[in-house]
Amino acid sequence: MKKVLYVPTAMTVIFILVLLSGSCSAEQLEDQGRKAQSEDIQEPSSSNQAGSALQTFLVPIAHLTSDRESVSMEELSQARKLAVPHELRELAGELIGSSDFQSFDSAEAVLDHVSRTPEAIGLVPWDKVDPRVRALAVDGKPLLEPGAASPESYPLQPASVSSGPDIQKLRRIVAAGDVVMDRGMPYVVFDQERGIDFPLDGGYAAVTARVPEPSQASEFGVIHQFNAERRGDAGAVRKYLRDADLTLANFENPVLEDAIYHPDEPTFNGDLRLLPILNKAGVDGVTLANNHILDADVPGLEETREHLKDAGISYAGAGPTLEAARAPMIFDLGEVKVGVLSYQGVPYYEWAWATETTPGTAPLNEDVMREDIKRLRPEVDVVVVMPHWGKEYIATPEPEQVEFAHAAMDAGADLFIGGHPHWPKGIEMYRGKPIFYSVGNFLFDQSWSEETSTGIFADITLYGDRVVQARPIPFVILDRSQPNFLVPEAGGKRALDTIFSVSLGPEFEAYKGSPANDSAE
Repeated sequence: MKKVLYVPTAMTVIFILVLLSGSCSAEQLEDQGRKAQSEDIQEPSSSNQAGSALQTFLVPIAHLTSDRESVSMEELSQARKLAVPHELRELAGELIGSSDFQSFDSAEAVLDHVSRTPEAIGLVPWDKVDPRVRALAVDGKPLLEPGAASPESYPLQPASVSSGPDIQKLRRIVAAGDVVMDRGMPYVVFDQERGIDFPLDGGYAAVTARVPEPSQASEFGVIHQFNAERRGDAGAVRKYLRDADLTLANFENPVLEDAIYHPDEPTFNGDLRLLPILNKAGVDGVTLANNHILDADVPGLEETREHLKDAGISYAGAGPTLEAARAPMIFDLGEVKVGVLSYQGVPYYEWAWATETTPGTAPLNEDVMREDIKRLRPEVDVVVVMPHWGKEYIATPEPEQVEFAHAAMDAGADLFIGGHPHWPKGIEMYRGKPIFYSVGNFLFDQSWSEETSTGIFADITLYGDRVVQARPIPFVILDRSQPNFLVPEAGGKRALDTIFSVSLGPEFEAYKGSPANDSAE
């Protein structure tokens, strides 16, 4: 019911006479108006508050798919139609010496425009940046990158602001795909005598040739044979993984002291002598909810759990009971806690699900997932869900996967990272939250095609409890065991374009119907 003001008749007459006589001052009328408005609407911010909001560190942003890392002050000053919030036009003009802006109502409107426009560049306050766009460094100086230098030397800061983001609140999470310590890895490390450091000695590599061939192991009906060569910086992959604040992977096998070597069978026994590779990679935790963790039956699962404990590696997703399998990993990164949940939903592997009384994996079930997130949410600042699921050798997210991932985000998850198909799959920014439907292989010997040899790292930047950046980092696995970063001009761009062409949401509309080129770049 609307609120109605009742004024006695006599008072109304007096009020009208006062107005007609002009005996009431303008100031009094304005004061009365403000009091009346305050009953129904919120009072606007004071001019001082508005002024302080305009003095902030600015961050250039590009489309999520951009391969740019940095932009120079000169480029910004010469950019045409730089997207800027209307309230920041004056500040942006002072900082970059230009006024050729495309003005938007708000920072959110700029983010939305840049996220949908691959060629666009924008400027927004640092605390408005989110994963829908890519934050760029300025003159090689990043503001929102863990390990970055103090923001004191950052170019896009007004003189009246003495501090920007607290760099101590920046954290990086790296999530990798499937690890198998059987077949190719023991062959390369032991039989070829390349040593236990070899799998992580990868640097950069280029795909130099590719040839398509028909295959049923592909949703597109085609796979690619390929040649590649290393381009130097050996050990860069190891350093990248170790430098992360939290490194995660899927452990796709039991690890055993008396492992049975399988040269090429789809049954895996991880050799215990290879487990230190995870420590050398700085892996903090692994998911066990997958379709191979029971390849050595229940005793193999129990032995694996003990070896991981001894190695100081956390795990989730499998255990002696359903309750144990559903238990999360929790990591304290200093002022921010991250919880990780792991589920298995590979077709025809429901038999491997744990029950209240039998060992196995955590089931991929929406009700279970919702309960687990609700229980975990008050204990941590960031919730990560990592399912092992879906069909193999496809890049397009399956409808039921999309539904499940959205349900997880709606239930309170902040980050979603899938695996199992041995290919990287499409990604999505659902309500500003990153979903990686699959990151593909990591330390796995499926070298029979470029598609199965290509994986991505999900590279995530946190600021406190907020995900501010998320991007895929492509690599190629060489010699059946060694991931190497793909250089953009020879394999890297093609790998990302393939992912973007099957990704979901308005950010990727420009890539629809644009399959990757078969020729080597």
